[in-house]
Amino acid sequence: MMKLNLYQQLERIPLLKITSVYILSLLLAPAFEFSSVVFQYLPALLWGTVVIVSCCFWFRGSRYKTCYTIGYYLLILLFGIWQFWRQDPRFVSGHFSHFKLESYVLDIIEEPQKKNDISRFSAVVKGGYVDGNFIAVHGRIMVSLKSGTEHIPRFGDRIWLRGRATALKPPFNPMEFNYKEYLGREHIYHQIFIPSSQYTIIKRYSGKFYDLMGMAMQSRHYFLTKLGKYLQNEEYFAIAAAILYGYRSDISAENLRAFTNTGTIHVLSVSGMHVAILFGFLSLIFQRLVYHPKLIRFSHAPVFVLIWAYAFIAGLDPPIARAAIMVSFVLCAQHADRKSSILNSLVAAAFFILLITPRALGDVGFQLSFLAVLGMVLFVPIFERLFLAKNRLLRFLRDTVAIAMAAQVLTTPLTLYYFGQFPTYFLFANLCVDLPSTLVMYLGFIMTVSPIGWLNQILGICLEHLIGLMLYCLKFIDHLAVSTIKATIVDVGVLLLSYLAILTFLYAYRWGDKKFSYLGFFCLIGILLIDIQQQIINNRTERFRVYNTKNELTIGYFKRGQGIIYSTFDSLHQPALQYACGREIQMLANENNIDFIPLSHEERYRNYLLELPIGKIAIVEHNQERLPRADLAIVRRNAIQHLPNIVRQLSPKLIILDASNSLKKSLEGKAILDSLRVKSYIMKDNFAYVWDKENL
Repeated sequence: MMKLNLYQQLERIPLLKITSVYILSLLLAPAFEFSSVVFQYLPALLWGTVVIVSCCFWFRGSRYKTCYTIGYYLLILLFGIWQFWRQDPRFVSGHFSHFKLESYVLDIIEEPQKKNDISRFSAVVKGGYVDGNFIAVHGRIMVSLKSGTEHIPRFGDRIWLRGRATALKPPFNPMEFNYKEYLGREHIYHQIFIPSSQYTIIKRYSGKFYDLMGMAMQSRHYFLTKLGKYLQNEEYFAIAAAILYGYRSDISAENLRAFTNTGTIHVLSVSGMHVAILFGFLSLIFQRLVYHPKLIRFSHAPVFVLIWAYAFIAGLDPPIARAAIMVSFVLCAQHADRKSSILNSLVAAAFFILLITPRALGDVGFQLSFLAVLGMVLFVPIFERLFLAKNRLLRFLRDTVAIAMAAQVLTTPLTLYYFGQFPTYFLFANLCVDLPSTLVMYLGFIMTVSPIGWLNQILGICLEHLIGLMLYCLKFIDHLAVSTIKATIVDVGVLLLSYLAILTFLYAYRWGDKKFSYLGFFCLIGILLIDIQQQIINNRTERFRVYNTKNELTIGYFKRGQGIIYSTFDSLHQPALQYACGREIQMLANENNIDFIPLSHEERYRNYLLELPIGKIAIVEHNQERLPRADLAIVRRNAIQHLPNIVRQLSPKLIILDASNSLKKSLEGKAILDSLRVKSYIMKDNFAYVWDKENL
């Protein structure tokens, strides 16, 4: 049989072209900041393009062939841009943000996540009240409420609450996690914080046969209750709930860190591995139930239904949606007695997910999930050819190692880009986890359908021992020397060159073209040169930061890979500090080269004088008779009324009004400083103060 070249193989993936152009449109869409007036003409432009493309297709002459091709791809681009923006509140009439509502009526659309006494959940706004009049509106909102013990809201409940919704804020620090963009993928653009006295449950949820998600949430609640009945250890129950149903909210930080640092966190997120195990489990059962070979195809329908039911129960996140779509294509191929293509299924899954939720393209889980499967498709066959194994046990070990390494090939650059760390012993950790987690899945599924109490008790004991063994192995690996390599977070250029190098080396190996191996080496040289350039810039550049950590204060100074952090937080590892500025700190200096100096909390108000190579910095929280001279002053805790005295004594070149001051006081302070002709910078609801100086 003649070997197909790359172009011929790509031609055998029908949806590849349209999916590629559609993804390109979603990448370009954020660059188009439409006004509401301009956006209303976009649907008309879309329909006009449809008419032109249809006419070109109808005539089909050589003269119109080029016009049809151009119009066809232009139509996909326009559709992708429209799809990206169409649910933005600015372009949606009747969105609740267009009205000054005093109270809201909401339907809870996810299981509330409770931490301490705060419940968080997303909800659909059904209406609101203005001056006692009800107005029907719509839109999604993120709710944080302090819930009591008597009336705890649940999925599907309709609640009334009083308060003002606020727009989600962008990140205020360099490289901070973009929570606004994260919720925007679910079309949530506003949030509201409510005390327990300002909400009422109007109606409890009663399941409806047509509400698939509601039925799925009720099923998950039933399964979790049943699981908790037979697992006595709360930590083991939390891990079993995550492995089986994707419910991760009860896992302790210590256990979550063990999975993260060893590169096995995917086990706790219901994804392709879980769906594949369930698919194998169900296929095995139905094949045993159906004796006649010709009747096997009738087992595909119940398997299809159960796979999608499990996907809904697990939350239908992008990784499990991708796996469920791919399994659906495999079932369709089996039903039609045709050979299925994993690449075809993968591309189709990406297309349908992005068609329904276009902003999922920016989701890290979506990206890592598809890259992991693509890596398996591309590199597992290479491992199989390089390492032949006839023994069944050796073949199992080879396949396990091949899958783990193939998944890491394409996910490692992205992991370094987002998280800046690499699990050194990921291969050993995956070998320790794969078999126990598979057994946990099988035993958990048996417990799910088993009505026999004594059998479920035995299964519960087995599950606890398996999870205990898995945790012991992971914590042992996590405590080994250099278990996690903390690398410098790579930039976009290095990320793109990394993938180009991987793909060119793959092409050179697959089709024996040496020119592409040279191109791969040039990419590696480019990565090396970028890294050297970045090191030179870092050595030459002084960086000073006053991070926006709300009511707390965090100051950073960096030079030549060394760093000094002053903060009112107790530790560099404090979660709020890490969330706000941990990623940039990790990029600018290694943790071992950072001198962390906590600012004392012993006194309620206290002034400080810091001496850094860039000058003296005064931190002023209250007025005092004598203040030392300083080049820069940071005024905190609404000490605005003392600004004239502070300016007279300190003579600073710049005064920063940090985020512990209210916006009203900050604006008053700016007006005072403007009258005194002193430069000022407000940090309330504003970006961190960033100063870089390159020393030649």
